[in-house]
Amino acid sequence: MPVAIVYLNKSLCGAIQQHLETECRDFARAHGFAIARVVLESGVDVLPWTLRKSELLGGDAIVTPTVEHIGFRAPVVLERCGLMIVHPCGWYRHGDVDTWIPATPEVYR
Repeated sequence: MPVAIVYLNKSLCGAIQQHLETECRDFARAHGFAIARVVLESGVDVLPWTLRKSELLGGDAIVTPTVEHIGFRAPVVLERCGLMIVHPCGWYRHGDVDTWIPATPEVYR
């Protein structure tokens, strides 16, 4: 079974952090992924660490509620693994540098 890591940015979660985590877990499971870890970014950019950890765990994807949670760095994630975005629903495979991922600013495309 492929492995995924849930990635949340605490400043974007507010009171619904647990709900967002559950949504990400359910979304990943619905696509056949097991959750290896949940990472909560809290003031310090932990995406580079998360991507390294994903490789060590044999991770196949990062799951996040919206592209804003990864700071609009979808292309950076896709260089290392797949990306699943819950809202709006999207699953982008490793290496697929999609020219249009919802809400990603032009500078990151």
